[in-house]
Amino acid sequence: MSDQTRRQFITGAGAVGAVALAGCGGQRDMSGGGSSGDGSSGDGTQGETTGSSGGGSSTLNVLTWEGYGAESILSEFEEKNDATVNIKLISSDPEAFNILKSGGVDKFDLITLNNSWAQRHARAGTIESLNPDDYPEMDAFMDHFQWPLSAFALNDEMYALPTRWGWDTMTVNSDKVQKDHYSSYDVLWTGGPDQQYQNKIGIMDWPTWNIPKVAMTLGYPPFEQNEEQLADIKEKLIQMFSNMKAVYSGTSALRQALLQEDIVMAPVGNFAMSDLRAAGNEWVEVTVPEEGGMLWTEGMCIVKNPSNRELAVKYQREVIQKKGQYTISWEPSSKSPPVNTDSFDQFDSDQQEALMFDEKGFDAAPNIIESTTQYEFSPITSKWTDLWTEAKARAGI
Repeated sequence: MSDQTRRQFITGAGAVGAVALAGCGGQRDMSGGGSSGDGSSGDGTQGETTGSSGGGSSTLNVLTWEGYGAESILSEFEEKNDATVNIKLISSDPEAFNILKSGGVDKFDLITLNNSWAQRHARAGTIESLNPDDYPEMDAFMDHFQWPLSAFALNDEMYALPTRWGWDTMTVNSDKVQKDHYSSYDVLWTGGPDQQYQNKIGIMDWPTWNIPKVAMTLGYPPFEQNEEQLADIKEKLIQMFSNMKAVYSGTSALRQALLQEDIVMAPVGNFAMSDLRAAGNEWVEVTVPEEGGMLWTEGMCIVKNPSNRELAVKYQREVIQKKGQYTISWEPSSKSPPVNTDSFDQFDSDQQEALMFDEKGFDAAPNIIESTTQYEFSPITSKWTDLWTEAKARAGI
């Protein structure tokens, strides 16, 4: 498909293309090419890449989250590579998967996803494998994100490039909740030693992220349980929902509830709370209870048969170099730590503390990673959803 045809299809009418490439918060749909550049990228020189190279389209169409299409990344990249980058923002991994499965493979070159979706895309044939040698920046990645990273692998091949990460655990108002009262998730169903947090707890309506925490607290495997274990989990969910002020469908409402002190704790992690901490609310504490929690990793993938693989790899490298890591980690409203240690000096101490919810800044990362479990898809997701719905009904919430 020609460059002109690709651009018309994406920005014009059609099943997938009817959704205009959009941007917000410093992001935009670029309609013109950049000026000629020297072909280098970020802080290093561009290496040779595998797959199709040379010629090809000078336009990249990227399906991604907020932050990856920031003007500070796009303008410099387009100028250096005499290229045009179009950004379509997504709101969820299922949305992105459905876009590619519905014909988007012919329209997009790159996609950003969460770790639990990389293998699903690889099996569906919507993305293609990567060559680790194309990304010398990975040598400076934190140990956990070095290749091989099992969540981004299938049949010993790499399908996603780690870009940023985070954890889903417990958030508390540290001015209102004693430290020893949130050392375990069991406070969610006990309501505290004197039930003082009843009707002061909130929760997101996310069964697939919250049930694993309940399971781990009960000593069960996080991602798959037998019927007896599920029965125990249901009882705890009923007790938990009975303590809840509300179940929230959006993180903005939950943040507002914390700010207004309608609630003082919620089992959510850094991504949902980062903008509050970055705004100076030091009482917002994202902690890791003794049972641990969920670790997530975002990665950037090359869509099957990209228009210009070499250019796609260059854009991936732009994102994982020092400036790109700062941009995607700090500039979005929802912030998360970078994976490349070479970028750490781009962040001042206040920014590091805000990203990590810890005065040690990025030095706290290894302990958080070690204390959490890489999130996985559960083969019993439908059972979880039914269990969650029934427990809410039984609790009258």
